[in-house]
Amino acid sequence: MRRTLIFSVVSLLVFTQTYAVTPVSTLPVRDIKQNNLTITYDVRIKFVHSDGSPVTNIGLRGGWARNEQTGVYYDPTDQEGYEFEALPAGTYTFGAYPGPWEGAVSKTVTLDPSQEGPDGFIYVTLHYWVE
Repeated sequence: MRRTLIFSVVSLLVFTQTYAVTPVSTLPVRDIKQNNLTITYDVRIKFVHSDGSPVTNIGLRGGWARNEQTGVYYDPTDQEGYEFEALPAGTYTFGAYPGPWEGAVSKTVTLDPSQEGPDGFIYVTLHYWVE
């Protein structure tokens, strides 16, 4: 019993002395990134004629958005095909898939919080054409 007690105390003493002299720099440290927030924007495409009047009846096949920095294409999130939700901040080219005799001129826009409307969406206006 006495040997067991002495052995336990010596083992504990050796263990604590070994880790007591370990330099702090060898301890693992994780970098913590602060403010790791991704800014996103909601965008709606609207169409106008060459005179600036709004287009009410469209036969286009939906819209698309391409991030100019990454080249990634984004699909619309609504059923009509002209609304994009949670696009990461950046510069995008917006366009529409053409119909048989109609189309829209694509437009490059840098998304900015000052462009947001009262409903929280940024509106991108594309010029509509028909043959």
